[in-house]
Formats: sequence, C-alpha cells, structure tokens
Amino acid sequence: MNKTRLIIFLIALTIIFTNCKKQVASKLEGTWRYWFLSKQDSGKLQYWEFREPNLLFQTLYYQDSVFKDTGYWKLEKNFLEPIYMEITHLSGKYDGTYRILKLNKKFLILHRYKFSTGSTEGAFLRLEFTREQ
Repeated sequence: MNKTRLIIFLIALTIIFTNCKKQVASKLEGTWRYWFLSKQDSGKLQYWEFREPNLLFQTLYYQDSVFKDTGYWKLEKNFLEPIYMEITHLSGKYDGTYRILKLNKKFLILHRYKFSTGSTEGAFLRLEFTREQ
C-alpha cells in the first residue's frame, strides 16, 4: 500500500515539474524590450525575441545602424530548484546560465551566475526586460 502511494506521488511530482517548465516556456515566448542599466547605453534600443524551438533573436538599434544576432535558449529545472535558462551563441557577451528572478506577463528579470565555460568568476550580469505588445 505504501509503495503504491509513493509511486503515485512520484509520478504526480514529475507531471507537475514537467508542466511547470512548459508554462515558463510559454510565458517566455514573444518579444521583450531590454532596458539598459547604464547611462552610456541610453541611445540604444534592444529587443530579444524568444521562439520555439529554443531560438533567440536579438535586435539592437543604434542611432545610425541595426545589429541582429541569433542564439539559442534552453530551460533547466531540477527538483526543488529555481528555473534556470542557458543562453548560447548570442554574440558571446550574453552566453551563460541565468537564473530567472521574475517572469510574468509584463516583466522578465534574469541574473547570470555562470559563463558558458562553467566559470562563475566575474559572471554576474543582470538583464531586465518588459514585454512588447
């Protein structure tokens, strides 16, 4: 009897965590405006677009030019841990593993804690976004 309950409980937990990852991915999909946190970048506009299957498009508008790049994103969710996002092949500057601090209909806040090489030294980067309509 106890083994049956344990098996049912483990199956239910697996389903819940799988659905949680899918819900985060569906909230993440779309276009997000990146807000620069330093004064030196005040003349730029930057948009990130998250698409399935794990494509990430970055568009950066300068006063006289446009820069576009394509990368990849992947969600990581381990048991009883926060959700992390791995970003790769996005101009090198943004590659790494991020913890999702906030994700709702309006805001996305990411905190990079690890470079794609696995190093954590000097990896801190905070990215703040608002959803575009």
